[in-house]
Amino acid sequence: MRKLLLPLFCVCAGALLGGCYENESSAPDMVDPWLRERTPVSFRLENQIGEAVITHDWRHDDEGAVSVRLVTGAINDMAAVKVEGIELQYGATASVQAGSTLDLSSGKGSFVVTAETGETREYSVSYSAFEEPLEGVYLFDPRGGILDGSAPKSAFIVLGGFDGSIVMSTAMDKWWQWGEGYMPTDEDDNTVSFKLARVDEQTGVSYGTILNLPGDDGKWANYMYQNKSEKDVNGKYRILPKGKARWAKNPSSGDVTFYAWEDADCTTPLWTSKQLGGGTHDFWDKQVPVDGLSFYREHPGPFTNGMDDWSDDRWYVNNIRHTFYLMKKSSDKPLDNHDALLENEY
Repeated sequence: MRKLLLPLFCVCAGALLGGCYENESSAPDMVDPWLRERTPVSFRLENQIGEAVITHDWRHDDEGAVSVRLVTGAINDMAAVKVEGIELQYGATASVQAGSTLDLSSGKGSFVVTAETGETREYSVSYSAFEEPLEGVYLFDPRGGILDGSAPKSAFIVLGGFDGSIVMSTAMDKWWQWGEGYMPTDEDDNTVSFKLARVDEQTGVSYGTILNLPGDDGKWANYMYQNKSEKDVNGKYRILPKGKARWAKNPSSGDVTFYAWEDADCTTPLWTSKQLGGGTHDFWDKQVPVDGLSFYREHPGPFTNGMDDWSDDRWYVNNIRHTFYLMKKSSDKPLDNHDALLENEY
């Protein structure tokens, strides 16, 4: 009996191993997995910051997602955002290519990648807006006198003087020292609008435009001390440009460098301003009070000019160390008509 069972077992095993398929053509096709590849290597839209994050879920192989960061204020039409590049592999194709556009007006868009096998995957595209803290609308924030509490309010502080005689005051602490028909306060009713235009992908430097619009008086400040040309201090008192100009912000220091409007490539700096938040800030042996925020400039020494002159000139004109605009931010967005106002001559 045992002799009969062994041959019968061998026959059955052979049938199982060799006879699972009726013929070779009924076996499942083996597909090269690379031919099914539908994942973009890279994806880039206009005014995109950094690399796109591209993902897909193996549990839903026909779906994927792309997320990017955009400088939205620099995009003219969110319904037609230009695709700057898309890189695929292994014969895959996409429904978008460099030069085509995506509609992101609803906050999302999509495109389809087709593998060489004909299998597809639809990618949803979402974005977050790159935020530049400098962008927004600013107003001047006048304060009372520092040396003379009864002095007219002013949004401008000057700190200067030779060693042993450093003085901090508002521009209006000595209001009678300015010329007839104009005052440093002429700019205190102005509106300032910063708008981001682009961010350098390599350096991280932000670039944009600025408007310094005159208020009801139609004036900008003219810092001509005693109305004398030899005491023209505009070059050191001017912290924000008049009218329209361009700016670049250092991502590490936060310093803002200004350029003339005509200098579209930002090649020739006018000057660099720094920023302070609210609080009391130590400069030399003085404490500068800031309620909202301040744009300011620092001026190099030596501070040895006119050391025998004890007039108000010793800090208002000579040995100027720092100049400050006291301001407050009224909006995190630029003026709605910022771009339109750039068309004007100032």
